[in-house]
Amino acid sequence: MFKRNARSAAVAALIGTLGATSAFAQEADTQKLERIEITGSRIKKSDATAESPIVTVTAEELRQSGIVTVEQFLNTLPQVTAGLSSQSNNPSSNGRAFIDLRGLGSNRNLVLINGRRAMGSTGGGTVDTNTIPTSLIERVEVITGGAATAYGADAVSGVVNFIMKKNFKGLELDAHHRMTDRSDGKESSASMTLGGTFEGGRGSAVFGASFFKRDSIYKGAREFSAQASTSTTIFPNGSIGVGTNAPSQAAVDGIFGANKCNQNGGAAGFGFNPDGTLFCTGVAGNATREVVNYRGPESHIATRFYPDNFSYNFEPDNALVLPMERWSVYSSMDYEVNKNFRPYASFQFTNYNAQSELAPTPAGGTTGFFVPVTNPFLSAEARTLLAARDNPTATVSFSKRFNALGGRTSYNTHDVGQGIVGASGELLGDWTYDLYASYGRSVQNESQGGNVRLPRVQALINAADGGASLCAGGFNPFGDAPISVECQKYISLEAKNLTTVVQKVIEGTVTGPVVQLPAGSLDAVFGLSYRGLDYDFKPDSGLQPGQVAGFNEQNPVKGELAFKDVFAEAVIPLLRNVPLVKSLSATVGARVSDSKLTGKDSSFKLTMDWAINNTVRVRGGAQSAVRAPNVTELFAPPVNNFPTFTNADPCTNTSSYRTGASAAQVRALCTTQSAVAGAAGYVQPSSQANGITAGNPDLMPEKSKSFTAGLVLQPTRDLSATIDYWSIDLKEKIDAVDAPTIVQRCFNRDGANPNFSPTNEWCQLFSRDPNNGGVIKLVQLSRNQASQKISGIDLGLDYALSLQQLGSLRWNAVATWTEKNKQQTTVLSPVNDFVGSIGSTTGTAIPKWRASLSTTYSWGDLSVQLLNRYIDKMVNAETVTGGSPVTNTGTAATWYHDISARYAITKSITVRAGVSNLADQQPRLYSPNVQANTDPSTFDVLGRRYFVGLNAKF
Repeated sequence: MFKRNARSAAVAALIGTLGATSAFAQEADTQKLERIEITGSRIKKSDATAESPIVTVTAEELRQSGIVTVEQFLNTLPQVTAGLSSQSNNPSSNGRAFIDLRGLGSNRNLVLINGRRAMGSTGGGTVDTNTIPTSLIERVEVITGGAATAYGADAVSGVVNFIMKKNFKGLELDAHHRMTDRSDGKESSASMTLGGTFEGGRGSAVFGASFFKRDSIYKGAREFSAQASTSTTIFPNGSIGVGTNAPSQAAVDGIFGANKCNQNGGAAGFGFNPDGTLFCTGVAGNATREVVNYRGPESHIATRFYPDNFSYNFEPDNALVLPMERWSVYSSMDYEVNKNFRPYASFQFTNYNAQSELAPTPAGGTTGFFVPVTNPFLSAEARTLLAARDNPTATVSFSKRFNALGGRTSYNTHDVGQGIVGASGELLGDWTYDLYASYGRSVQNESQGGNVRLPRVQALINAADGGASLCAGGFNPFGDAPISVECQKYISLEAKNLTTVVQKVIEGTVTGPVVQLPAGSLDAVFGLSYRGLDYDFKPDSGLQPGQVAGFNEQNPVKGELAFKDVFAEAVIPLLRNVPLVKSLSATVGARVSDSKLTGKDSSFKLTMDWAINNTVRVRGGAQSAVRAPNVTELFAPPVNNFPTFTNADPCTNTSSYRTGASAAQVRALCTTQSAVAGAAGYVQPSSQANGITAGNPDLMPEKSKSFTAGLVLQPTRDLSATIDYWSIDLKEKIDAVDAPTIVQRCFNRDGANPNFSPTNEWCQLFSRDPNNGGVIKLVQLSRNQASQKISGIDLGLDYALSLQQLGSLRWNAVATWTEKNKQQTTVLSPVNDFVGSIGSTTGTAIPKWRASLSTTYSWGDLSVQLLNRYIDKMVNAETVTGGSPVTNTGTAATWYHDISARYAITKSITVRAGVSNLADQQPRLYSPNVQANTDPSTFDVLGRRYFVGLNAKF
């Protein structure tokens, strides 16, 4: 899979049926005498050895894999943790794709193009890899040992460096098509690359253009995602919640039968059938309080919870794979005026659009719809029940899912461009310089459909005439009554949001020999850089807090960041050609970064490279990094959020809190917060909490230290292996406490509230809905309060075997064994080790082993490859923090097998074909999950796929 040249060191370990996990390392050919720059250091060296774990992926490997987008391919690498991808729907990245090294977050690694910062698309400058034109990629170098000193203080976990084609001559055309064996999920791409030299080779230029299109797939198209695994209390035909002002049991029995339905109607209140009649929504785990009198369509039933209680099956209306259409252009040119002045320029532009789609908007409940008893559309049954309450004239809470408005769609158009101009050349003696300026701009236009205007809905509900005076026909919210086009327009909002990011970079370096030492030349690089980032988010005015349901409320965010850096690096040769030392050198580096918001911070680097002989090389070192908070972390205003809260409420009557030694105190505190939450049969009403997030202008930079130590072995030209130990210690990490922890600490989790006081600091971070007891207004602010320590071993093997006239075989294995991933959210929190677990948010899959093994057979113009990928079993992250393995399930070990073939018909034309996920391995399901009952970024949700491709070079 990963091509190694003669001196390459791939990562050691035959993975075969063991299933190892990440590892990598690569060295350059010692036969080459020219000085080469390897990602991780700015100093070019003739031996070009990497001092940290590194892997290189070539353009040909990308093509042969059958994967069209770079992000999908990189997510299969063991050292990459799959996070938000271009396929992610909920949570959605609006079609963007981010790379996450080591699981530390996509905002803690850098994405470079030819060693320079690429144009970011977020408030933190995080790069969307969709904006990098695939057709122009020559190779991708991934270094994960930290690279802050060389490229920027925020390269905490490393860098991903896209090396683009430069000295390209001729014309290359490429076309690719892929689809599933279910005849959906079609992906097509086409590209053209044109390049050449001029002025006798003094100048070179390359131009490329590419196009990509992907079709959508909805969750209903796959059995594993067609049913919801989490519950909801908001239904298409509506429901009412009576809270503590419930009708008499006799009135309830008169409608539903003796002792079949609770006074409050069940966990979700009283639901409406399509014809406006009522049904009892039931109580989970109570066989005598099941769903009664439901007359709606079976397609609305979430069968996992039925018949104990009613929950709507919202999954089929959600997108499983987002549709996307993208085109991009890239060009670069350089010209040698003389040896002292070689100007260069490059430009790239990408336009793409993607659409996410969620189930129709659920509104009410915590968003506060209330129905007066005078509403003309209330049925006779409903009036009978409401009249039997202690306060018969009181309003009643109401919720409804607005299916008539269609799904919640988010159509996003991204325009991302970056231009670079610069010059390089020789200075005095052997010194060289490189000076460039970069300007980039990213614009995202989002158009949202399916939003509901809350005040207007409430106005219709309150109107004595049912709203007929406000829109034609009025609004009958109960059941499946039609809504006129005029009323649909009246209550809906098509929101338009605009996000603009501008990045400016100026950087200059000088490189050359400082002094000649007995073991060789001491080379150094000195540099200055300036980076400015402007972020401006302008939401639709209709998305103000309290005005809309559907997508999250939004407020404007605007901010500027600026950094001035001074950096230096030197390679110091220590010994050469003495016993047990063919060569020994040290690389030292330092960077001082000055931010106008957070002040000055420094990072350092010290690495060693010891070649014992031609066969054995030892490498390693220590580095530090500093990541400054980004614009949204600092300045985002308070907005609503809906964090995952599955089976997390201590007030649920079957929870360990309500049944444990402190059950009486827990129930008393629940009752103080909400009479409904303290009731004997209370079950949390939703798998999401109603939260509030905001920026924190008092944030300070994160700090980290990393360490690597490795061994490179190359006993023959055809065999190489490496083993690298790595560790990263991240302190003062910017993080927010998750929703379950905040609520459970109010109930003395981690000893945070031993007196079960309602005025405890954790209890003050949320409140409860008086009608259903659910958690609302939960405040989650990021602080420099967390820490994380990760470590592991990267392994690899690269072996080529000649079969003489019968061709050759090549095996390449990469794997990572993760030793620990210890996290602490606050000093009060316990230290949890999440190795071997998978969570309910993106980027939280941390298998102990992850690996890939490729076997390639080549014979003349034919090449056939079998790729085996392994993901170790994982428990649910909830069980690490004390959750029950019965309700918090994990995933089994998973193998994926891909096969592909490539054949050169002529010297100019090559065809390729293959099958991805040959065994049609279905995604591993677990609960609680990220989305679609699984983690779509970690596990394959498409199934078996076929691809064909054609490449022509002239």
